[in-house]
Amino acid sequence: MWKSMSEEEKAPYEVKSGQRKVEYEKQMKAYNKKQENSANGIGDDHEAIRRKLKDPRKNLRNWRKGDPCVSNWTGVICTMPQPDGFLHIQELRMLNLNLTGKLAPKLGQLSNLTVLNFMWNHNITGSIPKEIGNIKSLKFLLLSGNQLTGPLADKLGFLPNFLMFQVDLNQITGSLPKSFVNLISCKHFHMNNNSISGQIPSELSSMPALIHFLLDNNNLMGNLPPEFSQMPKLRILQLDNNNFGGTEIPASYGNMSNLVKLSASFPFSIDYQFIQREKGYKYLFLIDRFM
Repeated sequence: MWKSMSEEEKAPYEVKSGQRKVEYEKQMKAYNKKQENSANGIGDDHEAIRRKLKDPRKNLRNWRKGDPCVSNWTGVICTMPQPDGFLHIQELRMLNLNLTGKLAPKLGQLSNLTVLNFMWNHNITGSIPKEIGNIKSLKFLLLSGNQLTGPLADKLGFLPNFLMFQVDLNQITGSLPKSFVNLISCKHFHMNNNSISGQIPSELSSMPALIHFLLDNNNLMGNLPPEFSQMPKLRILQLDNNNFGGTEIPASYGNMSNLVKLSASFPFSIDYQFIQREKGYKYLFLIDRFM
């Protein structure tokens, strides 16, 4: 049909085709510009994160300007394409890379992050940036086995999707923020082997999903909150090697039907009713720290 048409008849179709081509090229140019800007924005954030770290083994040598989701950056795992048409960083897997330096506040700009893992680098120092509390999608904060210091920021207690908070084997100081009561999805709370001080806030008994509550080997003091007996899913409670001198293990702890391990250090006073109730525990460790 097209071949049988005269030039005059073809003219209107060719005009429309040309217009569509111009419009398509315009849209593609805008899209490519958006992609470039997005990549550069990620690059700026990554550069700020990279500058705070020291990388003696050059594990991050492939971190370059551009889009980390299409350039196979070490430790970077990305989402599938999102409604905005882009890939986004979903995980940072930086465990055991011999990194030193500090964690950058810019980590808080990674708004689609679900896993932040810097475990077992041994020599990452400084505090945990409060800006991490901006990452509402975050599920796993894994920072064990470093030299992190300073108190835990209140802002870290407002992460609605949080499942695991693991900062054991560091040098964290200060008290446990009461804001952690808002971590209603958190199942694993590993704060052991630090220098956390003060009294355990009784408010934390309102964390309904908590399974593991590890606070051993810190500088905690005062009384053990009897309210912990109201935690419906708690299975492991580790409290040994703190400064709970003369404290009584609340008799209500004997009613914790799901608890399989309770570890604590002498001197503790334990009444007969507690001994009777705890028979269902799989492990009960009462450790004499003065031996």
